[in-house]
Amino acid sequence: MGIVMNMSSYEIEQNPVEEEYGDEVMFAGWNPAVALLHQQAVAESADRQAAMPADLATVDAESFLRKMYAYQR
Repeated sequence: MGIVMNMSSYEIEQNPVEEEYGDEVMFAGWNPAVALLHQQAVAESADRQAAMPADLATVDAESFLRKMYAYQR
């Protein structure tokens, strides 16, 4: 909600057209369709995560880090 002040008369003018729902109403959970869409999005993102390749489990992390830090110099 915005407050408008008439600078010539110093009166506060109210704009009823601008009246909207506040954040406390928007996040109240009254719309179950929004919660359902959020749950679907979370489930889809979990399905998209790829499993770690088997050959990656055998990589020597210490040698990789040593090489990476050596090339940064």
